[in-house]
Amino acid sequence: MITISKPAFIAASIITLFTSSGCSSHMGKPEQASKQPTLRKASLHSTSLANDAQTSTQQQAQQKPVLDNDFDTWERVFRGFKLNNQYSQHPQVQRFVQYYGRNPAQLSLLSERASVFLHMIVHEVERRDMPNELALLPFVESAFDADVFSHAGAAGLWQFIPDTGRRYGLQQARSYDARMDPFAATGAALTYLQKLNNDFNGDWLLALAAYNCGENRVQREIDRNRAKGLPTTFWHLSLPKETREYVPRLLAFKELIGNAPRYGITLPETPNSARLAQLRIDKPVDLRQAALQAGLAADTLLNLNPCFRTGITTPQYSNRIVLPRQYAKQLVQAIEALPPAANNRIYASKSSSGYNKLATTRMGKKKSSQLAKAKTKSSVKVHTVRRGDTLQSIALRHGTTVKTLMKHNSKRTSKLKVGERLDVIASVSGVNVQS
Repeated sequence: MITISKPAFIAASIITLFTSSGCSSHMGKPEQASKQPTLRKASLHSTSLANDAQTSTQQQAQQKPVLDNDFDTWERVFRGFKLNNQYSQHPQVQRFVQYYGRNPAQLSLLSERASVFLHMIVHEVERRDMPNELALLPFVESAFDADVFSHAGAAGLWQFIPDTGRRYGLQQARSYDARMDPFAATGAALTYLQKLNNDFNGDWLLALAAYNCGENRVQREIDRNRAKGLPTTFWHLSLPKETREYVPRLLAFKELIGNAPRYGITLPETPNSARLAQLRIDKPVDLRQAALQAGLAADTLLNLNPCFRTGITTPQYSNRIVLPRQYAKQLVQAIEALPPAANNRIYASKSSSGYNKLATTRMGKKKSSQLAKAKTKSSVKVHTVRRGDTLQSIALRHGTTVKTLMKHNSKRTSKLKVGERLDVIASVSGVNVQS
């Protein structure tokens, strides 16, 4: 059994498996196995904590001033905005400002979900000297849900498709998918965005467009406009509809979240400190049993570690798990006490989508019965899909979530057809946005 003599817990914003340039091929791979599970202070860019002592003086000299813990993480995000504020007045951006702004309560709930990962993301964005607007990109990509798939097979907070994920070091296997590791995927996404920004000569709007539809497509449209003597800015390119809306959506979220009181949005109190820690282990751990052993809800660790597709850790792929900082010590003790788990069980996600952590298992009778009971305590509406609708836009409009929509309509993908009728069931007591 693995033992911990004196587990030293220091809040970890992000783990050390990343290289100095961000994501790397090591991101999803386990480091040299240690004999004890340990919680350590770490950062995305540190390849070896042993180097910290040697370079601490240099790092202190080069460090930029940072906000104290007394500041809110949202305030930290706002202070690092770098994109032109005039973009918020563009008609396409205003369209989405008005669209999303009609449901401030839902934006408040989404902001609560975002606050779990926000400190980790903005810390790394700032370290790389990137615009803090990028910390809001998961609003557009996944509604800050780490355990979500798109109809195109994209997954996780940053919605990596399989090929791009592998290209940026995110391993994928039947029992493990690094695209759904919030920390690994964040490093990979920011590295990819840096590459795209360099490709398009520092133009962040073009880089964002390329993140959505691919750099080759964006470059072809630039070349086409240049040949015709037309402007080559994002706003002048003939890009796919989704991409033409993708960048304005992000800029709309910047306007709405950055001016939350003006739009009636309540942002959660989010101290400028890590809410998550990471634990290094070298044995398979049943995440559900570990949480229960620590006296927490069964899904506590499953929700933070959807990369482990069976609910059991796979040290051969990654020897790190994400923990809520406030419960880290009791979780360390619980994990120490557990025997190595047999990887032969599949736990259904707490997610309200119709598929579980493996995205393959349909709801059973018990799940269906629970759903029927839930319907009796909820308000039911019918939404007819119109051109331009997405599950996310419908969920925002009706005060529910994408997962709830998919679950109640037995949808296994996010594809919609014009004229399709969807049951919209929003809880009377409020929308549950936990994943």
